Amino acid sequence: MIFIRVAVVGGIFWDVYIYGEQPHSSQILEMCGGAGLNVAYGLKKMGFDVCFFSNIGTDYRAELILQHLEKLEFNTEGIRRIPDRTGYHIAYNEKPIAVDRGANRVEIQIDEEQLAQFDYLFVNTEVPPKSVYKLLELFKDKMVFLDIGPLANLDSERLNRNNLLIIGNEREAQKINCHVVKLGPKGARWEDLFVVGDGVEYLYRTGCGDVFDVVLISQLLRSKSRVEALRMAVNEAQRLAKSVKGAFSKMEKLGDKL
Repeated sequence: MIFIRVAVVGGIFWDVYIYGEQPHSSQILEMCGGAGLNVAYGLKKMGFDVCFFSNIGTDYRAELILQHLEKLEFNTEGIRRIPDRTGYHIAYNEKPIAVDRGANRVEIQIDEEQLAQFDYLFVNTEVPPKSVYKLLELFKDKMVFLDIGPLANLDSERLNRNNLLIIGNEREAQKINCHVVKLGPKGARWEDLFVVGDGVEYLYRTGCGDVFDVVLISQLLRSKSRVEALRMAVNEAQRLAKSVKGAFSKMEKLGDKL
């Protein structure tokens, strides 16, 4: 495989997933997460040289996350510890019920010299808009993948540039024009291209958007066609939504043959 370096900028969260209807018969899962971290780890697993830039707190959740990432031999050099809380996300039966962005509210520290080492950039709106605009300016001559995420709090006029692929879901695409739109069970579209999904609302949808991003980007960087990349992204997201709980768990179970 061609040696490709990818910078990923996004958030880190400690994820708590609660499943069940009764307190004494519930299942509670805890793991590292955040769409930024998920995508960074997923691209690493796909064989790319990845450096992840993010902020994390100084609390016990930060220690748990960093310890787990070190066990996975994931590069943590770009993760900056700041005197704040680590991002915290709680979901009940796949529905988010509480989110504390914590250290993710603080602007990312990354400069032009650091970015110059990379061939591609992925960024999402878990980081402040100011950081997104700065990164787009610093990386203006190379390809950027931007997932606008549920916040979708960017100025569309400042996204008008070449070498930028904007990704979002149907709701997000109503706020900002996206090149690629994730349609859940219906599939996905890329402007005039459309790939049909299987139409099934699987139980474990959390993190499927991150899976889609990883597979789409990895296949494009391997010179697959747009329709091939879309189809593989839709299929892998559907496969993992059937049985894998939690977003980071899905990244750990990405298909080996992708």
